[in-house]
Amino acid sequence: MKQILQENTIPSPLTMKRWSLFSSGNYPYVCARVRAKRASLLPSDVYRKLILMDTHQITRFLGESQYKKEITELGVKVSGFQLIDLALNQNIAAVYQQILGYSDGDLATLLSAYLQREDIWNIKTILRGKSYNAKPEEIMKAIRSAGKYPESYWQSIIQHSKTVQEAIELFKGNDYYEIITSFKDDWETHPDLCENRLEQAYYQFLLSSIHARSEANRLFLDFIREEIDLVNIKTLLMTKYESVEPAALSSMILPGGKIPEKTMQRLINAPDFKQFLEELHSIPEYQSIRDSLGTIEQTGSLGHLIRILEKNHLTKATQKSYLHPLSILPILDYFIRKRIEVENLRILARAKEKGLPEQVIKELLVIQ
Repeated sequence: MKQILQENTIPSPLTMKRWSLFSSGNYPYVCARVRAKRASLLPSDVYRKLILMDTHQITRFLGESQYKKEITELGVKVSGFQLIDLALNQNIAAVYQQILGYSDGDLATLLSAYLQREDIWNIKTILRGKSYNAKPEEIMKAIRSAGKYPESYWQSIIQHSKTVQEAIELFKGNDYYEIITSFKDDWETHPDLCENRLEQAYYQFLLSSIHARSEANRLFLDFIREEIDLVNIKTLLMTKYESVEPAALSSMILPGGKIPEKTMQRLINAPDFKQFLEELHSIPEYQSIRDSLGTIEQTGSLGHLIRILEKNHLTKATQKSYLHPLSILPILDYFIRKRIEVENLRILARAKEKGLPEQVIKELLVIQ
């Protein structure tokens, strides 16, 4: 593989504006709007009812909720899981962009930086789709226009390219174009590592975007570093379970997390999965999963463990938001909760389409 996939230095996708001495932004107003939106999120007991429904009943339920507009507009074109999937994507994009539209000053800059994860999702979706020769309309269904670029931008790239290489050329002018072109010759053989380069670039950019002159922003920075740890732990769990070699695994780890380098190296170099699980006791997240490690051997799956880690991360986000109710933290807490709700509903609808048992579906959802 080319050296570009092994280097730690990643080109910056763009240059952030210089911060003013004091953070600016209409925090009280945006936080008030977000509190109102958070009240419309589905409570945990609703999922227990949804699990008992079929796809048609779930669609009808969503059509009477905050997803009514999307379900109504799209219902004349598609149905079933496809209707739910498209409605969820359009809704979350509209909600994120609406909140961004409420914001100004440094708050808007920070939220824009955070939402670039949606652009990364779309880039990966397009390249994956083109590599599998997926139809343009199928790729478009997975696009979430919640970041910097509008739906028309992604649609143009999808419609005017047939291959990965053609799509990459059409990304010229994109903030991540330099990174994309750096791995264009390696995509066909190492797509996972190429996608990982995009993730690394995003998190490096985000970390450099957060000034730490206020306590709230220091907590934001701390939270993003914990999110990096979460991504890395999930990567380690899946790759160690599949016996991926340490040399290959090292290139998948995102830098910038809170886990010390020495600890990370011990986890990476653990000779087998059993030893790896023993090494996990040295990280704070171990306490949340300690009592559930036995489920791996019982079920042959990592799903339950990963759900626990994600719930723990969500709890931390909420706790931090309570410390500073008029900062960016409550907004991010809502963003995360909204994303989890959308993913829960998507998983639920897809599982119903496949006829999975109710207990299996319940274990796949992140419910607090």
